[in-house]
Amino acid sequence: MSWVRLDDNFADHPKVMGLSDSAFRLYIESLCYANRYLTDGIISVNAFRKISGSDDDAIQLIHNKLWCFHAEQNEYEILSYTEYQPTKNKVSEKRDQARERVRQFREKKRVSTTFQQQDGNANEIHPQPNPTQPNPTTSTTTESSDELSIAVVPRVNSAKLAVDNISNKLAEARANGINAWNLSRLVEDEWDKLHDANDVGGCIALTSWYVSELQSRNLTSSEIGRIGQMTKRFGRISLLAIDQAASKDLDDLVSYAMRVAQNLYKQKAGK
Repeated sequence: MSWVRLDDNFADHPKVMGLSDSAFRLYIESLCYANRYLTDGIISVNAFRKISGSDDDAIQLIHNKLWCFHAEQNEYEILSYTEYQPTKNKVSEKRDQARERVRQFREKKRVSTTFQQQDGNANEIHPQPNPTQPNPTTSTTTESSDELSIAVVPRVNSAKLAVDNISNKLAEARANGINAWNLSRLVEDEWDKLHDANDVGGCIALTSWYVSELQSRNLTSSEIGRIGQMTKRFGRISLLAIDQAASKDLDDLVSYAMRVAQNLYKQKAGK
């Protein structure tokens, strides 16, 4: 689902105030159409016929300089559309980035079914996450994909220690010839230790680090704040919600995870 951007002063703009109700509706529907089909503000005549509105409404929009008509192409154009709405190229870029984040997450979550026979015992091999994105100001990074790279070291000491433990376990696994591991399980183990110690701040910091790893980017202060609210309210359910959200093609993982956590919490409470 995408969203059309409208200033809260939109209805009071001189270009808009004089529109009839039907012309106002036509303009809003044209914005929704262009945004939904990524036309960069172009409304073909055929599309116009399917949108509610009349020729008189279109003339009003043209007269008020909200639309213009290109006779050679036989199409309307929403003026200044790309100044306020995302372009097709920008949306495509964001979708590609989201797909790449999902691919990286699924690679981290992939569980290997390969077994090695050692001293008569079968040892299961678990998946190792790919190196994560570097952060020059707060992380330790490596150039080789065969070496461990952990980004966005938390400022909370207990969470930083938890990340160090995860890093050490990953390195130890590779040193023993195991080239795969499950990052989600390692995070859950460290999170449980912090929770058992009643270290809410550490839980929030570790969860924020985990989401940053899954998103392959630094988080905004707003996202970290919402992660804090979710962790305080739902506890360990928040980790389950984050894993569910990360498996989908989303731009706003945290908001989706919050809704999932609420539903999981209600199910657990029997509501």
